[in-house]
Amino acid sequence: MHSTLDVVRAQMQAAEPVLKQLDVELEAICFDPSVPSSVDAATERVAAIIDTLLVGFKANPILGPLADQLRSQYLDAIQHQVASAQEG
Repeated sequence: MHSTLDVVRAQMQAAEPVLKQLDVELEAICFDPSVPSSVDAATERVAAIIDTLLVGFKANPILGPLADQLRSQYLDAIQHQVASAQEG
């Protein structure tokens, strides 16, 4: 019989390579923060990558919310770069 902790641990281990791939792909997104179409494309790419890679975790009570948090973090980072470009 598996404990809840064992189940969560197994889920996290299964998610680790996916999260690493997610990080690599998201970090590779390049865009020009001063060009709205480039920003829009980057935003769409972030959403597509997260949706594609984390689709299997959507129903997971731990990893599902993580997908939403990651999406928010990366979209916030894009908007931060846009704001910084507008200031500079």
